[in-house]
Amino acid sequence: MKDNFLLVINPTAGSISVEEVEGKAKAWSVELDFNLEIYKTTGEDDEARVEELLQEKEYKRVIVAGGDGTINMVASKLLNKDIVLGILACGSANGLAASFQIPKKLDEQFKIALEHRPLAMDTLFVNDRFCAHIADIGINAELIYNYETSKASGMLGYARQSIPTLFKSNYPYEFKIKIEDKVIEGKGVLLAFANAKKYGTNAIINPKGKIDDGSFEVILFKRLNIWEVLKTFLKNTRNKEVYMEIYKTKSVSVNCKTPIALQVDGEFIGEYDTFSAQIKPQSLKLAVPNPK
Repeated sequence: MKDNFLLVINPTAGSISVEEVEGKAKAWSVELDFNLEIYKTTGEDDEARVEELLQEKEYKRVIVAGGDGTINMVASKLLNKDIVLGILACGSANGLAASFQIPKKLDEQFKIALEHRPLAMDTLFVNDRFCAHIADIGINAELIYNYETSKASGMLGYARQSIPTLFKSNYPYEFKIKIEDKVIEGKGVLLAFANAKKYGTNAIINPKGKIDDGSFEVILFKRLNIWEVLKTFLKNTRNKEVYMEIYKTKSVSVNCKTPIALQVDGEFIGEYDTFSAQIKPQSLKLAVPNPK
């Protein structure tokens, strides 16, 4: 009996060619001899529809062609299931793909997504929201909100929103961070909950991060000036330790004096004055370039 594979395509993703993705997927289904079902997101009830599809059939792999938002939505339905997730990184920002160094060429992405062995990776829940790679509160979440509301696209869109966000923001923010029996009080422009190493902009925020070690990093960015913020979010910079405090943990809770913006996997979620994050060890099977 043939295995079933599901392909989820977001037709509005930043760099996608729906016809090319469909054509290559059908060719692979013939070559590898599997049944292929294709679902195109519409922006309405996609989460419920994907869940229905997963209940209707037994799938060996689910492949997602889209950006971080679409990948996040599908991945949240595959937790603790014996289904492998494959990524075709077609969004404006592709944080999870960047962290695993998934190549940009579509043919190479298909080969990894369909043929490579999976890595059992950790995932996070931040304020009860599923998070595959990085969530943060503060200046970056405000930048993402401004980017989304401006209807800009691509890295240039992020760059155009950077300076206005910096001037309008109320940073530095005050954080009261509780990790196990330790309480840290500090000020900063951003507090990240990082399961992976990179943002979708390819900036390394968490150089020591390992996505399958059963823990994550809480990273406080303390006193970035304008140039350092631009380098952090728009370039691949590494020497930021002087501006950071990093704590490794399995869970964290944070209290703030005023509501602060939260983003999860590149999506603005809202403003809150309390936050929590917990690790879910080895809860998602992801096809990666060099599995163990």
